[in-house]
Amino acid sequence: MAEFILEANERQVDKQSQLTQIRENSRVPGVVYGFSQKPLSIDIAYRDLLKILNGAGTSNIITLKVAGKDIRVIVREYQQHPVSDKLIHVDFMAVDDKRELTTVVPLEFIGVSKAVREQGGMLNVKNDKVNVTCLPQDLPAKIEVDISVLVEMGQKLVISDLRVTDKVSILNDPNNPVISVTVPKKAKIMTTAEEVAAEEVAATEAAEAVEGAEGEAKPEGEAKPEEKK
Repeated sequence: MAEFILEANERQVDKQSQLTQIRENSRVPGVVYGFSQKPLSIDIAYRDLLKILNGAGTSNIITLKVAGKDIRVIVREYQQHPVSDKLIHVDFMAVDDKRELTTVVPLEFIGVSKAVREQGGMLNVKNDKVNVTCLPQDLPAKIEVDISVLVEMGQKLVISDLRVTDKVSILNDPNNPVISVTVPKKAKIMTTAEEVAAEEVAATEAAEAVEGAEGEAKPEGEAKPEEKK
């Protein structure tokens, strides 16, 4: 498992103006809490936090260095500005090696689907992460999902198909969909158009066949209605 280290400053809980000043100095305010850890207010360099979030996400243990102490944490939640998407706050949860934790783990799709490669199918991802509970040392950074088992259109994988060790429990509904192979929308429209065209051709040919049969069945030399006396 990769090692993630993040340095932070302890901060005093004060006015809103202090939070504004922290953000203007390219730092992000945050809080550490959980188990025996008393809530601790901190601030972190923006770039350092962004790098950690991209690397560790919510599924890796981070060593937070603050006030001369090393605290093992996971990212519990972070907030972004609704317009700029910039990070504006982060919550860390301290972990205890003897206590199970609950967090979110991303899914990584590996392999190649035969239905996609050979039949033109399209992958439809319904879930790209799951909620898990386990001890900190058993926390997986990701869960791999092999999509090479999807060989036919319409096939799907559900939560119960995911493979994890017996030390990790997935909390999502076992019947929830994860990924499926579907016919692309364009292909469906084209198929429908082709079917309609084929039906029209068949109907035309059937009508012509009926007309031809009626012409052949009429007796040769039969007088026209106006010629009958």
